[in-house]
Amino acid sequence: MERNRRPHRILLIDDNKHGLRARRIILEDLGYEVAIVESGEEGVERFREALDDKPFSLVVTDYRMPGICGDEVVRQIRALAPGQPVVILSGYTEVLALAPESTGADAVLAKGSREQFDLADTVRDLVAGGDRPRAKPPASETVSSSGKAVPRPRRANARR
Repeated sequence: MERNRRPHRILLIDDNKHGLRARRIILEDLGYEVAIVESGEEGVERFREALDDKPFSLVVTDYRMPGICGDEVVRQIRALAPGQPVVILSGYTEVLALAPESTGADAVLAKGSREQFDLADTVRDLVAGGDRPRAKPPASETVSSSGKAVPRPRRANARR
C-alpha cells in the first residue's frame, strides 16, 4: 500500500467469533482497516451506515449463518451499492456447489487450511482491481429496476 493513502476498509461478517477474529488479525497485519460483525443483518446495517461517511472497499461474509445467509447479504449489499465487491467464505463450498455464478459474489472461498492465503490474495486482487467486471446476479435471477434480485422467468421451450 502507498504511504499517504488511507487503508482500504473491509467489513467481515461471520457468526463464528473465533474465525472472525482470526481473519481480522490476518487482514490487519496486511494493512487493511477491518470492522467485524456477527450476523448478516448487522453486516448489511453496518454497510448501509458507512456508505456516506467511510464506505467499505470490500465485504467478506460467511455463507451459513442464522438469519440471513451470505447470498442474501450479497443481494442486499448490491441493492445498496451495485458495484460493491463481495466475497463469500464457506466450509460448504463443495457440498453446496457454491460459486460466484450461483451466489452473485465476486469470489467464493473455502474455509480450511489454505483460507488465509486465498483470502489475502483475493482481497488484494479485489481492492486493487477497479477495472475488472463485477459478478452478475445468479443465472436463476435478474435485478429489478428497484435493485432487488427477482426470479428470472422461465421460457416455455427452455431446455432442462
